[in-house]
Amino acid sequence: MAGKGGKGGPWREFLDGMVVWLLVCVCVVVLVSSGAWNVISDKVGIGHTASTSDLTQAPDKAQRRADAKNIMDLLAGLADHKDMASKPDSGTTAPKADTGTTAAPKTDAGVKTDTKATTGAWGSDPAVWQAGLDATNTIKTAKARPGGYDREKYFGGWASNGCGSATTRDTILARDLKGAVKNSKCQVTSGTLSDPYTGRTIQFRRGRNTSSVVQIDHVVALLDAWESGARDWDQAKRVEYANSPDVLLASDGPANMAKGSGLDVNGTSLYRSQHSGAPDIWMPDNKAYRCDYMAKRATIKSKWGLAMTPREKQQTVSVLSQCVAGTYGK
Repeated sequence: MAGKGGKGGPWREFLDGMVVWLLVCVCVVVLVSSGAWNVISDKVGIGHTASTSDLTQAPDKAQRRADAKNIMDLLAGLADHKDMASKPDSGTTAPKADTGTTAAPKTDAGVKTDTKATTGAWGSDPAVWQAGLDATNTIKTAKARPGGYDREKYFGGWASNGCGSATTRDTILARDLKGAVKNSKCQVTSGTLSDPYTGRTIQFRRGRNTSSVVQIDHVVALLDAWESGARDWDQAKRVEYANSPDVLLASDGPANMAKGSGLDVNGTSLYRSQHSGAPDIWMPDNKAYRCDYMAKRATIKSKWGLAMTPREKQQTVSVLSQCVAGTYGK
């Protein structure tokens, strides 16, 4: 009997030990999966096991930050819209300056105010038309060179104007809007535009759904500039051109969109229906501004060394000659 018990003793001890270890493993698994192990480890100082939430914490935090940013942007937009809606057009509620003090509405220093743009006094300065006509003498004629145009790549977006969060767009709005009001970030939030392209008076309010009512037009469009010489410039000069105040004009948004490149380089008289005397050149619906517009196109092309197609130059000279003589549109 004793011999049999001795033979079975080690095996029984081995099996009993395996059962004990199996039970220990089961307990550990239960503790870890239930999260109780983290509590015990904190008390006794034994290693902490990473949970599923720990493993995904970083991406969750990133997502929460992105969601929070989107929510904050939305709330900020709504707050700006509510704030602007409560401001009177006269701008009697002074915007807060960058220094934290209350300051009166201001325009960008060093930017000359175009009184014709702010008051709508167009078609009244023959000297401007003569200057445009004289400028055509320095403009070379050449066939347009299309292809390869990429606005963002070669001209970029609006550049900072050096004040808060404001850009070139704000510089032009401050120049062309009457009673322009700015926020603490130097951004133009409201004002009145006497639109040169339509002749209408437009009330501008900065906001997600309202800012596009007034757009900033490149009088000689970027595509036109590219096809008439800007493709040969270096990047710095193209960016300078895209942000140059002498090239830009605040205008009615839909009119600016309808204008497009503003020039039919193929000479198919695309704009004949406007009866402007320049069937290859887009003209504003506001006939009182057409002489000023044509003069501005000519001076820009002359200043920046851009070419005109032969038909474009012929039509420009013809219209401006009539403007100077006082016979245009009669």
